[in-house]
Amino acid sequence: MQLKASTRELLGKRSRRLHGQGKLAAVVYGHNTKPTPLTLDRLEFQKVFVKSGRTHLVDLVVDGGRTEKVLVREIQTHPRRLGPIHVDFYQVNLEEKITVEVPVHLVGESAAVKRGDADVLQPIHVLRVECLPSDIPAAFEVDLTPLEEIESELRVSDLSVPKGVTVLLDPEELVVKIVHKREMKVEEEVPAAEAVVAVEGEPVAEGEAGAEEAAETKE
Repeated sequence: MQLKASTRELLGKRSRRLHGQGKLAAVVYGHNTKPTPLTLDRLEFQKVFVKSGRTHLVDLVVDGGRTEKVLVREIQTHPRRLGPIHVDFYQVNLEEKITVEVPVHLVGESAAVKRGDADVLQPIHVLRVECLPSDIPAAFEVDLTPLEEIESELRVSDLSVPKGVTVLLDPEELVVKIVHKREMKVEEEVPAAEAVVAVEGEPVAEGEAGAEEAAETKE
Protein backbone atom coordinates (compact mmCIF):
# COMPACT_ATOMS: atom_id res chain seq x y z
CA MET A 1 0.00 0.00 0.00
CA GLN A 2 1.31 3.39 -1.01
CA LEU A 3 0.55 6.81 0.42
CA LYS A 4 1.80 10.12 -0.93
CA ALA A 5 2.97 12.89 1.37
CA SER A 6 4.74 16.22 1.17
CA THR A 7 6.88 17.99 3.72
CA ARG A 8 4.85 20.47 5.75
CA GLU A 9 5.69 24.14 6.27
CA LEU A 10 2.67 25.09 8.38
CA LEU A 11 3.40 24.08 11.96
CA GLY A 12 1.59 24.29 15.29
CA LYS A 13 -1.84 25.94 15.33
CA ARG A 14 -1.37 27.14 11.74
CA SER A 15 -1.60 23.53 10.55
CA ARG A 16 -5.34 23.64 11.37
CA ARG A 17 -5.85 25.47 8.08
CA LEU A 18 -5.08 22.23 6.26
CA HIS A 19 -8.38 20.68 7.31
CA GLY A 20 -10.41 23.17 5.25
CA GLN A 21 -8.24 22.30 2.25
CA GLY A 22 -8.96 18.58 2.46
CA LYS A 23 -5.47 18.00 3.83
CA LEU A 24 -4.18 16.28 6.94
CA ALA A 25 -1.22 17.15 9.15
CA ALA A 26 1.14 14.29 9.98
CA VAL A 27 4.63 13.52 11.24
CA VAL A 28 6.99 10.63 10.58
CA TYR A 29 9.64 9.57 13.09
CA GLY A 30 11.58 6.47 14.00
CA HIS A 31 14.75 4.97 15.37
CA ASN A 32 17.67 7.33 14.63
CA THR A 33 15.33 9.40 12.44
CA LYS A 34 14.62 13.10 12.89
CA PRO A 35 10.84 13.82 13.06
CA THR A 36 9.58 15.25 9.77
CA PRO A 37 6.27 17.20 9.55
CA LEU A 38 4.13 16.08 6.60
CA THR A 39 0.95 16.92 4.74
CA LEU A 40 -1.39 14.21 3.42
CA ASP A 41 -4.56 14.09 1.39
CA ARG A 42 -7.19 13.31 4.03
CA LEU A 43 -9.39 11.05 1.88
CA GLU A 44 -6.41 9.16 0.48
CA PHE A 45 -5.14 8.46 4.00
CA GLN A 46 -8.53 7.19 5.14
CA LYS A 47 -8.73 4.78 2.19
CA VAL A 48 -5.24 3.44 2.91
CA PHE A 49 -5.88 3.13 6.66
CA VAL A 50 -9.02 1.04 6.09
CA LYS A 51 -6.75 -1.58 4.48
CA SER A 52 -3.58 -1.16 6.54
CA GLY A 53 -4.85 -0.52 10.05
CA ARG A 54 -1.98 -0.32 12.54
CA THR A 55 -0.36 -3.63 11.64
CA HIS A 56 0.36 -3.44 7.88
CA LEU A 57 3.36 -1.61 6.47
CA VAL A 58 2.65 1.43 4.30
CA ASP A 59 4.98 2.78 1.60
CA LEU A 60 5.10 6.48 2.40
CA VAL A 61 6.28 8.45 -0.65
CA VAL A 62 7.58 11.86 0.46
CA ASP A 63 7.76 14.74 -2.04
CA GLY A 64 7.54 12.29 -4.92
CA GLY A 65 10.99 10.95 -4.08
CA ARG A 66 12.11 8.69 -1.27
CA THR A 67 9.86 5.87 -0.06
CA GLU A 68 9.79 4.98 3.62
CA LYS A 69 8.30 1.87 5.24
CA VAL A 70 6.04 3.09 8.02
CA LEU A 71 3.32 2.00 10.43
CA VAL A 72 0.42 4.13 11.59
CA ARG A 73 1.31 4.73 15.23
CA GLU A 74 -1.30 7.22 16.43
CA ILE A 75 -4.34 9.06 15.05
CA GLN A 76 -5.66 12.22 16.69
CA THR A 77 -9.29 13.25 16.27
CA HIS A 78 -11.33 16.34 17.11
CA PRO A 79 -14.56 16.18 19.17
CA ARG A 80 -16.41 18.43 16.71
CA ARG A 81 -14.88 17.31 13.42
CA LEU A 82 -15.32 14.10 11.49
CA GLY A 83 -12.24 12.04 10.72
CA PRO A 84 -8.62 12.45 11.82
CA ILE A 85 -6.84 15.77 12.29
CA HIS A 86 -3.28 14.47 12.79
CA VAL A 87 -1.40 11.22 12.16
CA ASP A 88 1.86 9.87 13.57
CA PHE A 89 3.83 7.45 11.38
CA TYR A 90 6.65 5.30 12.69
CA GLN A 91 9.45 4.62 10.22
CA VAL A 92 10.73 1.06 10.64
CA ASN A 93 13.96 -0.75 9.95
CA LEU A 94 13.04 -4.05 8.32
CA GLU A 95 15.94 -5.74 10.10
CA GLU A 96 15.07 -4.55 13.61
CA LYS A 97 12.33 -5.98 15.81
CA ILE A 98 9.65 -3.61 17.03
CA THR A 99 6.83 -3.75 19.58
CA VAL A 100 3.26 -3.38 18.31
CA GLU A 101 -0.29 -4.08 19.46
CA VAL A 102 -2.22 -6.68 17.45
CA PRO A 103 -6.03 -6.95 17.73
CA VAL A 104 -7.78 -10.12 18.92
CA HIS A 105 -10.75 -11.10 16.72
CA LEU A 106 -13.37 -13.61 17.83
CA VAL A 107 -14.78 -15.96 15.18
CA GLY A 108 -17.24 -18.85 15.31
CA GLU A 109 -19.87 -19.36 18.00
CA SER A 110 -20.02 -21.26 21.27
CA ALA A 111 -22.85 -23.79 21.56
CA ALA A 112 -23.68 -22.49 25.04
CA VAL A 113 -24.00 -18.93 23.73
CA LYS A 114 -26.06 -20.11 20.76
CA ARG A 115 -28.50 -21.81 23.16
CA GLY A 116 -28.86 -18.55 25.04
CA ASP A 117 -27.36 -19.97 28.24
CA ALA A 118 -24.10 -18.02 28.27
CA ASP A 119 -22.20 -14.87 27.35
CA VAL A 120 -18.69 -14.33 26.01
CA LEU A 121 -16.22 -12.65 28.36
CA GLN A 122 -13.25 -11.11 26.54
CA PRO A 123 -10.81 -9.38 28.93
CA ILE A 124 -8.14 -8.88 26.24
CA HIS A 125 -8.83 -7.13 22.93
CA VAL A 126 -5.23 -6.50 21.82
CA LEU A 127 -1.97 -8.35 22.35
CA ARG A 128 1.39 -6.59 22.58
CA VAL A 129 3.96 -8.48 20.52
CA GLU A 130 7.57 -8.17 19.41
CA CYS A 131 8.69 -9.12 15.90
CA LEU A 132 10.23 -7.88 12.68
CA PRO A 133 8.06 -5.34 10.83
CA SER A 134 7.46 -7.80 7.99
CA ASP A 135 6.19 -10.47 10.44
CA ILE A 136 3.46 -8.44 12.17
CA PRO A 137 0.22 -10.48 12.26
CA ALA A 138 -2.86 -8.67 10.99
CA ALA A 139 -4.80 -10.09 13.96
CA PHE A 140 -5.08 -13.06 16.30
CA GLU A 141 -8.22 -15.04 15.47
CA VAL A 142 -9.84 -16.91 18.36
CA ASP A 143 -12.38 -19.56 17.37
CA LEU A 144 -15.20 -19.86 19.88
CA THR A 145 -16.60 -23.07 18.37
CA PRO A 146 -14.55 -25.47 20.58
CA LEU A 147 -15.72 -23.59 23.71
CA GLU A 148 -18.99 -25.49 23.88
CA GLU A 149 -19.72 -25.38 27.60
CA ILE A 150 -19.96 -22.72 30.28
CA GLU A 151 -16.59 -22.10 32.01
CA SER A 152 -14.69 -23.08 28.85
CA GLU A 153 -11.78 -20.69 28.31
CA LEU A 154 -8.68 -19.82 26.31
CA ARG A 155 -5.53 -18.26 27.68
CA VAL A 156 -2.57 -16.59 25.97
CA SER A 157 -0.67 -19.90 26.00
CA ASP A 158 -3.48 -21.50 23.95
CA LEU A 159 -3.16 -19.07 21.04
CA SER A 160 -1.56 -19.95 17.74
CA VAL A 161 1.37 -17.56 17.43
CA PRO A 162 3.23 -17.23 14.10
CA LYS A 163 6.93 -18.06 13.93
CA GLY A 164 9.14 -15.09 14.75
CA VAL A 165 6.47 -13.40 16.88
CA THR A 166 6.81 -13.11 20.67
CA VAL A 167 3.76 -12.25 22.77
CA LEU A 168 4.74 -9.84 25.57
CA LEU A 169 2.11 -11.01 28.03
CA ASP A 170 1.84 -13.61 30.77
CA PRO A 171 0.92 -16.97 29.15
CA GLU A 172 -1.70 -17.50 31.89
CA GLU A 173 -3.59 -14.29 31.08
CA LEU A 174 -7.23 -15.01 30.18
CA VAL A 175 -8.17 -14.10 26.61
CA VAL A 176 -11.76 -15.33 26.40
CA LYS A 177 -14.17 -17.32 28.57
CA ILE A 178 -17.74 -18.61 28.29
CA VAL A 179 -19.63 -17.45 31.39
CA HIS A 180 -23.15 -17.75 32.79
CA LYS A 181 -25.57 -15.39 31.12
CA ARG A 182 -26.12 -12.19 33.04
CA GLU A 183 -29.76 -11.84 33.95
CA MET A 184 -30.81 -8.23 34.27
CA LYS A 185 -33.68 -7.80 36.72
CA VAL A 186 -35.68 -4.72 35.91
CA GLU A 187 -37.92 -3.50 38.68
CA GLU A 188 -41.36 -2.54 37.44
CA GLU A 189 -42.32 1.00 38.25
CA VAL A 190 -45.59 1.42 40.14
CA PRO A 191 -48.07 3.43 38.01
CA ALA A 192 -48.81 6.85 39.45
CA ALA A 193 -52.54 6.01 39.76
CA GLU A 194 -51.68 3.08 42.02
CA ALA A 195 -49.32 4.98 44.28
CA VAL A 196 -50.22 4.77 47.98
CA VAL A 197 -51.15 8.10 49.50
CA ALA A 198 -50.73 8.32 53.26
CA VAL A 199 -53.77 9.49 55.19
CA GLU A 200 -53.17 12.16 57.77
CA GLY A 201 -52.37 10.51 61.06
CA GLU A 202 -51.18 7.21 59.48
CA PRO A 203 -47.49 6.20 59.53
CA VAL A 204 -45.64 6.98 56.31
CA ALA A 205 -43.52 4.30 54.60
CA GLU A 206 -39.77 4.78 54.69
CA GLY A 207 -39.48 5.58 50.98
CA GLU A 208 -42.32 8.09 51.14
CA ALA A 209 -40.79 9.79 54.14
CA GLY A 210 -37.59 10.34 52.24
CA ALA A 211 -39.52 11.93 49.38
CA GLU A 212 -41.35 14.26 51.72
CA GLU A 213 -38.16 15.32 53.42
CA ALA A 214 -36.65 16.12 50.05
CA ALA A 215 -39.71 18.22 49.14
CA GLU A 216 -39.55 20.13 52.43
CA THR A 217 -35.90 20.85 51.88
CA LYS A 218 -36.66 22.39 48.48
CA GLU A 219 -39.33 24.60 50.05
